[in-house]
Amino acid sequence: MSVLDEWTDRIAPEGTDTDPRNPDPTGDEVLRAMSDARSVDDFDMRHLRYFLTVVRAGTVSAAAQELRISQPSLSQQIRRLEQRVGAALFIRSSRGVELTSGGRAFLREIQGIPGQLRSAIAAAAPAPQAWPVGVCGGVPAEVLIEVQNALSGSRPDGSRETGGKLRMRSVDAADQGELLRHGEIAFGIVRLPIPMPHVVGAVVRDEPLGLVMAREHPLAAHPELTWQDLSRQRLLWYEEGCAPGFAETVPAHLAQLGWNSVLHPVNQDQHALFLHALQTTADLVALRPHHAVEREPHLVWRPLPTSRPPRERLAVITGSDCRTARLLRKVAAERGWAFVAD
Repeated sequence: MSVLDEWTDRIAPEGTDTDPRNPDPTGDEVLRAMSDARSVDDFDMRHLRYFLTVVRAGTVSAAAQELRISQPSLSQQIRRLEQRVGAALFIRSSRGVELTSGGRAFLREIQGIPGQLRSAIAAAAPAPQAWPVGVCGGVPAEVLIEVQNALSGSRPDGSRETGGKLRMRSVDAADQGELLRHGEIAFGIVRLPIPMPHVVGAVVRDEPLGLVMAREHPLAAHPELTWQDLSRQRLLWYEEGCAPGFAETVPAHLAQLGWNSVLHPVNQDQHALFLHALQTTADLVALRPHHAVEREPHLVWRPLPTSRPPRERLAVITGSDCRTARLLRKVAAERGWAFVAD
């Protein structure tokens, strides 16, 4: 169940009952919950967050930096959690930490608790809360606006229906699957393909990629390019770990077409660095859809010398086992977005 599933309950298929359930306060389920709560009175939710962060980061030092606490303090809190559980949760080494068998069992049972608690809080909240959305680098502003309008309830004709607000923030594509699974984001915006299990998506933008170069580049004067022209050019590309799936499949596609490009990694989240690299490196070109650079006076766009160029597919994703998937499927049908299941 995702963090904000209560919003998508309002988008249930026709004929289903979307009224909230009213549990009997004297029923057996409540009594069992009271008993369970008494047995874990001394647990602190922050300890679960610390544990999950260490699992994800792989080292206590990296987790402490992410949590913005000192490493000795985090180590102490983890030891207290292990004492309360009654078992070692991590094997510590010079390379970092690994889960023990008990740690794996503990992770399996508790990883859904934060999301369930947030869902309970959101269900009881009197006012709408925002959907957190992770956005990978380099997504055009118009795509963000289109997603905002679609998921927040705007219709193409300008009318509106009740819906959640979006709170977008920059999140590397490689991290979005984990954040979706733990309920820290409700949706993500990424480039397909992306190697994430249990995720569904809707393609918002699907465009062919073309060559981008500085206006001063020697090839900029050529209206048409050949693979021979590109054989001595390096390709400005994503740094390792960014745009997983997409960053591997596009160069492989180009190699099949005849261009075994030498990759030049640059942080493409910042347009200024992207532009600076192209303007200061004579043998450097990049790949972008035409619309992404057509208004950039310092750059030139040329089509690739093929009838089947690689494509950029920007998609909204969410967990396949979350009710947000039902909302995304509904929005995709309304907007004409291609729905992609894992």
